[in-house]
Amino acid sequence: MSRISFPGPLLTLCWALLAVAPAIGGTPLTYNRIGLSETAQTEVDNDVMVAVMAAQAEGRDAAMPADEVNRAIDWAVNVAASLPEIKVQTLGYGTNPIYEKGTIRGWRVSQSIRLESKDSRALGDLVARLQSQLQVQSIGYQVSDEQRRRHVDALTDTALNRFQARARSVAKSLGRRDFRLVQLHINDDRQGPMPMVRGVMMEAAKADFGVAPARIEAGTQTLTVSVNGEIELSED
Repeated sequence: MSRISFPGPLLTLCWALLAVAPAIGGTPLTYNRIGLSETAQTEVDNDVMVAVMAAQAEGRDAAMPADEVNRAIDWAVNVAASLPEIKVQTLGYGTNPIYEKGTIRGWRVSQSIRLESKDSRALGDLVARLQSQLQVQSIGYQVSDEQRRRHVDALTDTALNRFQARARSVAKSLGRRDFRLVQLHINDDRQGPMPMVRGVMMEAAKADFGVAPARIEAGTQTLTVSVNGEIELSED
């Protein structure tokens, strides 16, 4: 069997082409790259109270329960709209069949409203009043957009400073003079699940509306900003 031999310079050129092939093919060569992440967080007071209430009715035909629900929601919206410190929003409206042994025996109609306010006392009184015709689905607290933005900006600065400090520390520990940033991602907390308040069922009492306001504590919420990215260490 004959063997094919290549001149020395040609063989060297072939090896050189193989070495740079990934870069030529669009895949850049990367060395000394390290992934890092840092976070910053703080406790923030919940300053917005949110309540969701619903009207529901059933009947053999859909017209009667629909009329009952429509009247209850219209009344509740008008009452809430008369209070400037409270925001009101209507939510989903549903008409669903009620089955019995595979046959429709009636219809269930329901609709919810969302009430929001920074004045928890006023909203608590309103919820107690509306309970004469609506049911409480949930009551909870959350952080307002204004307060959240203010804290997130400060947390972002802290997280970025920590990221840079750690990157410099890593470079120094590995005997490198400097680093460059390859990519960076900043993730901040979006509004998470609203903390639910225990004991939202309100018992009859000697309040003006015949229902005692719920016992509600605002509490706090942890806001977190995380920074993760990739750095490339200098060669020297």
